[in-house]
Amino acid sequence: MMKLGELETFVLKLIWEFGKGSVKDVYQRVKPKRAVTRNTVQSTLERLYRKGLLTRQKQAHAYIYDSRLTKEQLTAQLLGQLMSDFDSDPSMTIAAFVEQHDVVSDAKMQQLRQWLETIKKQESGNA
Repeated sequence: MMKLGELETFVLKLIWEFGKGSVKDVYQRVKPKRAVTRNTVQSTLERLYRKGLLTRQKQAHAYIYDSRLTKEQLTAQLLGQLMSDFDSDPSMTIAAFVEQHDVVSDAKMQQLRQWLETIKKQESGNA
């Protein structure tokens, strides 16, 4: 199962928030919040690239890193891996998550219900 360190997660969130960038760009965003060196940021970006979470393109003498997946896509992938590791039934896992009302706002809960209704309609139409 893929694991992300704290700095890897932080850097990935910055890329989702601000968009692609070079090591220098990302370091400038990390520096005010974390006491790390530019080399540490470069190593972190390289690890994320090797894990398949970032793309990179050579531009002049620097790589420009960008996210390969959206936050939602990565979350779904990680949850899928976790459910697979525990042989969980996806519908039971979703139901258990939905029961956690304190972590899901009422608006998000309503969106989830609508999404589930849409899926039910699609499935009944395809059956």
